[in-house]
Amino acid sequence: MACTPELIAQNKLSNAIYALQNEELEKAQRLIDTAIVDTLLKNDSRTWYYRGNIYKELFKKMEFDNKQSPFRVTAISSFKKSYELDNGTEISISSQKNLKYLASTIFNDAATSFDTENYLLAIENYNSYKEIMHYLEPEADFKERDIQFKLALATTYTVLSSKDSTNKDSFLEKVKALYKEVLILDSNNVSANYNMGILYYNQGADMVNNMDYSLDLEELNRIQEELYVIFKKSLPFMKKAYDLNPNKEETLIGLQGIYYSMNDMEKSEAYKKELEELKVQENK
Repeated sequence: MACTPELIAQNKLSNAIYALQNEELEKAQRLIDTAIVDTLLKNDSRTWYYRGNIYKELFKKMEFDNKQSPFRVTAISSFKKSYELDNGTEISISSQKNLKYLASTIFNDAATSFDTENYLLAIENYNSYKEIMHYLEPEADFKERDIQFKLALATTYTVLSSKDSTNKDSFLEKVKALYKEVLILDSNNVSANYNMGILYYNQGADMVNNMDYSLDLEELNRIQEELYVIFKKSLPFMKKAYDLNPNKEETLIGLQGIYYSMNDMEKSEAYKKELEELKVQENK
């Protein structure tokens, strides 16, 4: 008896599933890639679901350490297709779980890429993670993870600014923008307030360290006025960090330095005294 087109098509899918079950992943890959272009199978959620599983296993076996894994990309697109074709069924629910798993691996890859060489990959992977999760859960709240991501990226840009004198100002502007974004999300974030204060404080300190004191009095007065403005910008952020955590030594040092630089010796001495008292308490 002749084989019908329907039977031939089902054999392609069945053989791919059988190869997957027997961990013959390369064979399963060849078979499933033939199945998805078959007119009788390409609109079947099972075809895409098993393609997702085959490529997921290929990713786990061969590319788990590849933060730009093509196998993972294919698995994600396949599970999305399966999810869309059979929304609400058991296959759809399983596709959703697999997508969440793959998204978690992308998030982990982003979290481990915050160094000066791979930070662009961290950005790319974090955006991919959010895209998948938003696809599955349109109302998902990323606020806390966005804050942690922006803080980590700001730290990386700060390191880059210290290593790359040519692009230092550009990186510091990116740092400033990230801290502002964090403070929009959470105005009480201690790290963002403190680091924003330090950013302005260091800007002023660099100007002081690089001042040419042979300049005429008028020019020196202009620079001193500019310095006052910069330290004044630092003050509200450092003060906010202090209000949120008055026992942080670095914040007390920062406030002491800011007020000193603004020629407010009374307040500078007050924070100096508070810092000394805090150290006494810590040493008891």
